[in-house]
Amino acid sequence: MAIQSALRERIPVEYFSDVGKYRDMKTAGPMLVYQASPPFRGKKRTELTYDVLNPALIAMLFRRAKPKLGELLSQAEARLRREGLAELADQYAPRRSSAILDCVQKLSKSRRHLYVLIRGESVLMDALVHLSGLGDLPPKAQAKKWALFEKRWNFQLRRLYRGSDFSHLARLLLETVENALQSDSDLPQNSGPASDDYLVFG
Repeated sequence: MAIQSALRERIPVEYFSDVGKYRDMKTAGPMLVYQASPPFRGKKRTELTYDVLNPALIAMLFRRAKPKLGELLSQAEARLRREGLAELADQYAPRRSSAILDCVQKLSKSRRHLYVLIRGESVLMDALVHLSGLGDLPPKAQAKKWALFEKRWNFQLRRLYRGSDFSHLARLLLETVENALQSDSDLPQNSGPASDDYLVFG
């Protein structure tokens, strides 16, 4: 939940730091829907993220995104008007939230962009799961396992969304994971995968 929340908080902000990204609704719309969707809370311990191959889960994502999408559109509209882009701002009026959701659902290109985000999130989560048991390994095995994790995370963050490289967020995201683990009262304080030696991304 913590890493999903962090991704939704940081990735869209980084993406829309360039106001020009709003000009293409086919890519901006999916990013907004992703940002508006709440983190996935599975009924089973093995269900960690939304599954693009599960139509019911994707339909649930769209339903759950709708309440917050209006708020995000209001913020986008206000920003675009401040930038003097009134015509573009009209496309992001909160009243268009249903139309934007429909476009992302029905247009194959927009839907693919959303699925790239969801799949990328799943890959990042899966890589974290494979770090399990790191502290029980001898030093050389730890270093090898961590190097594989680092390579996988950086690869995915560089390709998380079209034309964007988010690999510079790797350390921040990993610190989010470590903090979440340490806040769990059932785990000892040193149980996270990270130490100062391993929290290094090239």
